[in-house]
Amino acid sequence: MRVQIPAYTDRWMMGDRYGEVVNVTTRREKYVGVPSKRPTRDTYEIATVLLDKSGKTVRVILDDCVVV
Repeated sequence: MRVQIPAYTDRWMMGDRYGEVVNVTTRREKYVGVPSKRPTRDTYEIATVLLDKSGKTVRVILDDCVVV
């Protein structure tokens, strides 16, 4: 899948904006919110993206990427 990485990354600021998703892993956030309350488990997907311009790989949150 081809994506544009999020604008908050340093690589995007350097012009290295597009790449191919190589791997997707699921990450679980253990505690979200006030610790005294019942802990909730929030999961999100981390994408490893091979960038076109530099050939480097970066790990970004998949929901923040734009599919092109």
